[in-house]
Amino acid sequence: MTLLTRRTTLLGAAALPVAASAQEAWPTRDLRLIVPFPAGGTTDVMARLLAQEMGQRLGRTIIVENLAGAGGMVGAQRFVRDGNDHTMFLSQIASNAIVPALQRNAGYDPERDFRPITLLVTVPNVWIGNATRMGTRDARDYMRRVRADRPGRPFGSAGNGTSTHLTGELISQLAGLRMQHIPFRGAAPAMTALIAGDIDVFLDNLPTALPAIRGGLVVPLAVTSAERLPELPDVPTVSELGAEFGLAGFEAVAWFGLSAHPTISDANLARLVAAAEGAMADPNLRRQLAERGTTPAGGGPERYGALIRSERERWARVVREGNIQAD
Repeated sequence: MTLLTRRTTLLGAAALPVAASAQEAWPTRDLRLIVPFPAGGTTDVMARLLAQEMGQRLGRTIIVENLAGAGGMVGAQRFVRDGNDHTMFLSQIASNAIVPALQRNAGYDPERDFRPITLLVTVPNVWIGNATRMGTRDARDYMRRVRADRPGRPFGSAGNGTSTHLTGELISQLAGLRMQHIPFRGAAPAMTALIAGDIDVFLDNLPTALPAIRGGLVVPLAVTSAERLPELPDVPTVSELGAEFGLAGFEAVAWFGLSAHPTISDANLARLVAAAEGAMADPNLRRQLAERGTTPAGGGPERYGALIRSERERWARVVREGNIQAD
């Protein structure tokens, strides 16, 4: 071996530990988690619980940044435009499935611009009604009345293009109901209108609907999950309403997951996946998430990516068939 060859070999060998060390050091600074919802709500609390658990596993602080607006589109656009390999996004049914179906140019592609990390939780919806206005407390009876009512009956949602709006549209399409959509600026005013008898029914996320149900202010008609819920064991699923209404096998839930920026390397994505999956396996975190009316999930990038693709197709079809337009 010549002196030059031996010297080059030694230099190469010496460089290997340095490169490996640099790779192992990631993340090199604190990370950022963009949450496209206001601070203080159930979703924000969930994100902060997760950020704390993941941060401990990564050895870095994860800073939560709330960027609400336009069904998650504002936060998603900022994430895609300004994010990097140290940025994560709380992706969910609105921003990554419904908005792309409603907006011709959302400013991002849910598959190209987001790398799935894992599904975090699912959140069932509950179909609730004003018994006096409906004239019944039974879901089947009400649906038969709606079918016979030519002008249509009013149902409320938290806003045009929200998951509760489209879930209501899907039920109407499958069951052949004539329903008039009344959008509100959030779940709270929709609930107020329902209690006052201004609308017949309203689809709401379980955590926000439970207080009004338990207080006897509204009647729970059905839940949109595949199985009955422990919080409402006597309330049937939409699927249980059966073949008479074309709803056998029905399931539609809100979902929230974690996505990384497209600039991240495969190796560093794997680190985020391991930290997220480790956090989601923690019994204490799962208990805290369940206490807030969510169903803890997990499952990694492949499962979450498949869910996003199937949900995009599903809600795009509902938008087309219902001729639903964005505000």
